[in-house]
Amino acid sequence: MIAIIDYKAGNTESLLSACREIGIEAKLTNDTKTVTLCDAIIIPGVGAFKTAIENLKAAGLFDILKNIDKPILGICLGMQILFERSCEGEETEGLGFIKGEIIKIPVNARLPHIGWNNLNAGEDVYFVHSYMANVALKHIVSYADYCGIRIPAIVKYKNVTGFQFHPEKSGEYGLKLLREWYCDIERYKCLKKE
Repeated sequence: MIAIIDYKAGNTESLLSACREIGIEAKLTNDTKTVTLCDAIIIPGVGAFKTAIENLKAAGLFDILKNIDKPILGICLGMQILFERSCEGEETEGLGFIKGEIIKIPVNARLPHIGWNNLNAGEDVYFVHSYMANVALKHIVSYADYCGIRIPAIVKYKNVTGFQFHPEKSGEYGLKLLREWYCDIERYKCLKKE
């Protein structure tokens, strides 16, 4: 079972619907026991970094997530909180799974970066954000170009994956990416047994 973290900062209904559509058993929860016992975790997110962290702490989930060893997928703001810190507003500590920080997209174009944009993998996905990850190239799986800025769109480190875009709003390709992440969970479980 996949735990979708409910911390008042996510677009959860469309994500639950997408999981059902592709046969993923997922449960929206903020119950610490459920999160501890699940097979994997999805952290959705829409909103401000600092508020998201405060909500996780208020729910007693911040320290649990910070120390958990399970496959984790962060989506949009949920991806950003996988990093060490954010410069959005006042500097705020993230979960620290991936080295790097969240910075404002450094362009003169209108923000937020919203709508469909092409990944270097050749497919369009749906973005809504004004901040981006400042992260080493070795962690970037795919990026999108926005006004000449390479936006890290998919990041990965060990069992932790982040999508800056919304796969649940990205049509068939978004669902394909969710399926691929779900398939990786079984591979991860097999590696843990070895």
